[in-house]
Amino acid sequence: MSAFTLVLLHGFMGRGDDWKALISHLPAGVQCIAPDLPGHGDAPLDPIGSNPPFGAYCEQVWTGLHAQLPERFALAGYSMGGRIAAWLAARHPERVTALVLEGAHPGLSSAADRQARLDNDETWARRLEQGPWPDVLDAWYRQPVFASLDDARRRAFIQARAPQDPQRLAHALRAASLGHQPSLIPGVAGLDIPRTFIAGAQDEKFTVLGERWARDCPGLELVKLDGLGHNCHAEAPETVARIIHRTCCGQQNVTKSIHSP
Repeated sequence: MSAFTLVLLHGFMGRGDDWKALISHLPAGVQCIAPDLPGHGDAPLDPIGSNPPFGAYCEQVWTGLHAQLPERFALAGYSMGGRIAAWLAARHPERVTALVLEGAHPGLSSAADRQARLDNDETWARRLEQGPWPDVLDAWYRQPVFASLDDARRRAFIQARAPQDPQRLAHALRAASLGHQPSLIPGVAGLDIPRTFIAGAQDEKFTVLGERWARDCPGLELVKLDGLGHNCHAEAPETVARIIHRTCCGQQNVTKSIHSP
């Protein structure tokens, strides 16, 4: 399969343009759709209302996408975008031909953990709203999950995120909080399509979570990338492009594997 449509969903604070470098390494026959998620870039975020917030946010993503989608397409997402991709694939299994998750959390296991995450995300949302904006960005990229970033990479991320509207990002963070998210494992485990989870080997948290994905979703391939942290596609776009393309073409290894960029 050399020609297909691939939908790429970015992470929190990102934009669809985050995938440009990766897209440049995909074969010419792959048609890519990389939207801004609601509340990011130019994409509006409608009021969530009384529906469960995470599901309502994902439905807004779907509403913005489905008019431009073919009948069948592959789906990949990073971090928050990976959580959304997993949710959408489980709810539209007849449309999705392959699923690639990069650094995506499957869901918290206890009510106490979910509440703690909601509290933490609310703290960050208030920091986004109250600023000062450049300082908040710097603090965000100094969290443990981004420990592998050197100073130059951190400055590059901050520069790329600076044009975002922190007020809108705060609303998106509250809506799509991991604390609102149900477990994604059952839905992904039930999919009869090629599925891959990518984690940077330096990202210890998501390497462990990747092992959980692989254990609980038979047939899902776990790919650990040596020398990389949380945002693999930004650090090694050619390597991640190759893995995504291989998955979409059904050329997986069913056992766990380690790939170096």
